Amino acid sequence: MEPFTVAQISTPPSPPAALTGVRVLPPKGLNNSIYLDLNHFSQHTAWAHGFMHNYALWLGPVLLAAVFIATYVVAWWRRAPRAAALLILGGIGTIVALGLNQLVGHAAKELRPYVAHPNALVLVAKANDYSFPSDHSVIAGGLTVSVLLVLGSGAWRRRRPARRGLPEAEASGGSVPGVVKVLAAVNLVLGLFLCFARVYVGAHYPGDVVAGYLLAAVAVLAVSLLRPFAYWAVDVVEPTAAGNILRRPGAVPTGGDLTPEPLVRPR
Repeated sequence: MEPFTVAQISTPPSPPAALTGVRVLPPKGLNNSIYLDLNHFSQHTAWAHGFMHNYALWLGPVLLAAVFIATYVVAWWRRAPRAAALLILGGIGTIVALGLNQLVGHAAKELRPYVAHPNALVLVAKANDYSFPSDHSVIAGGLTVSVLLVLGSGAWRRRRPARRGLPEAEASGGSVPGVVKVLAAVNLVLGLFLCFARVYVGAHYPGDVVAGYLLAAVAVLAVSLLRPFAYWAVDVVEPTAAGNILRRPGAVPTGGDLTPEPLVRPR
């Protein structure tokens, strides 16, 4: 007689408990009307669903990060360590904004729009988290503003090294490269389109993406106030081997591509 065995039947994990919170934050009428209008538009543009699903989920953030990295590479190649340092500050500000986003989201407790509108078309997996603010729009705002910051603020100027007993001085020129202006414009379009895509796929109210974008912009601008300290750190680090992180090897420490002094023959 065979021994009696008890078969253990695995039970599927229980679904996560439903969140509790507010159905939509003010301005309620505007949030609902724009969301439903865009959802109606989404229902009639089935040809774009595949691309918008990918862009809203992963393609948009990847493209934004690629442009951000490309801008850093330009600064590194052009031997503009201050611009590179400013981009690093922007990246730090974006990370700070993502952390603040979690705090704000749990304080606001706005439910996803498809909770209030169960018949809405949703092109991405329905998440069991809060809707306000949108973390994707935080990434869009942070990386967009980070690149826009290097368009000014003297980030592309280089310091002339002290020679013949003279103190260091700002090098002449230092204009923003044209390719960086193009990258900033492209990143702005990509970021705004990502915000649009998050509403198009039914994942967020328009107020969610606006709040996320502005939250990241404020965080990046606040962190960028550390610019004087970052520039001082550049002047300290650049002459060392670690300076290769900020500019390509072979650059003149703290001097960049400067025109050499003319030789003066003694009379």
